Amino acid sequence: MTKRLRLMPALPLALVAAGCSDPAPTETAPVETAIPVEPDGGIGDGAGPPMASRDAIPASFRGVWDIADGTCNPASDLRMDIRDDEIEFYESLGKVTSVEVESPDAIVVSLAMSGEGENWEVTSRYVLSEGGEVLTPFETESNPQYKPIPRKRCS
Repeated sequence: MTKRLRLMPALPLALVAAGCSDPAPTETAPVETAIPVEPDGGIGDGAGPPMASRDAIPASFRGVWDIADGTCNPASDLRMDIRDDEIEFYESLGKVTSVEVESPDAIVVSLAMSGEGENWEVTSRYVLSEGGEVLTPFETESNPQYKPIPRKRCS
């Protein structure tokens, strides 16, 4: 007696694959999450508002400044002539590359300096006091040897 094997017809491969795979994902609409805004203009991360950046020195800082007992004469060693886009020192000139306004009385100014045949960059913090009549330059991390010497506004 001969045994006859009965073979089942092969199922189409697509049906087998479909039965073994995960169902097709359904598309969902993106969920938008609002970032809370803080009263000071922040974005909910606890930090204060960012410093405003600009390309010009604010008008309240502009003018000629000299040491308290200085003559305001252009030959004065500590005289500074602050304009909107540059600061002229005794023997050097700094072109403004950036100005960060911390407050109405404090700015951080980055300058591309040139003088006596050399070029360098410097960043300093300038603070106004006494109703805008005294300007004090302070050092920054990039300019650690700058001694803060208050200067009076020249007329």
